Amino acid sequence: MNLSHKIRKLADPAVAVSFKRAVARAVRPLPVSRFMSQIDQAELKRIRQTYGVPGSRDFPKYVEAERFLKLNIRRAQDLGLDRIPAQRILDLGSGAGYFLFVTRVLGHSGLGIDLDNYPLFREMFELFGLRRIIHRIEKFSPLPETGARYDWITAFSIGFSGPLQPVPWGVAEWDYFLQDAKQHLRPGGRIFLDLNPTRNGSFYTDELRQFFLDQGAVIDRRSKLLFPPK
Repeated sequence: MNLSHKIRKLADPAVAVSFKRAVARAVRPLPVSRFMSQIDQAELKRIRQTYGVPGSRDFPKYVEAERFLKLNIRRAQDLGLDRIPAQRILDLGSGAGYFLFVTRVLGHSGLGIDLDNYPLFREMFELFGLRRIIHRIEKFSPLPETGARYDWITAFSIGFSGPLQPVPWGVAEWDYFLQDAKQHLRPGGRIFLDLNPTRNGSFYTDELRQFFLDQGAVIDRRSKLLFPPK
């Protein structure tokens, strides 16, 4: 890597953001035991015995609580949610609820939006004492009204944009989604999106990447998009 490339890389806002997050995690470590202690271990064991079957359609990996708590602790730290006052979070495609559970232990409140296709996810939400709305997120269709406004709208490992479909969402679909999502934010609210790769291994076309940048997004590690305050 030549000097000019190194300088350009250091000037990239995403590099600065990534470095800042790494330092924050190192300075303020969050032990997984803090979160495990808040879970009914007998009920978790029952759920593991019921759904932790290899090959199950219920994604048995999600019964591995420590693994997914660690992942979502890191996600919460990367967003600074371990260092700020109570926030209200709307998590899209909330899955088994680990992110919302971690953020609740950190003092925040949240609501999930997801399909109701997997009994495991339903039981994990009940185990964690979380709330969710059953809803399919589709292109050119608004998010459901929840009766509240949020400091954060988050979505991890996004599937609703059809990354594995022959034609994933393009600029028009994402523009509709973002403009609609902003209506659910409080003043100063932010949107964070963690994209899944498409069939060809990319996360977006050049046109879509430019659209995200034009919307003010900071792109971190290619797949992670943080949009500026409303």
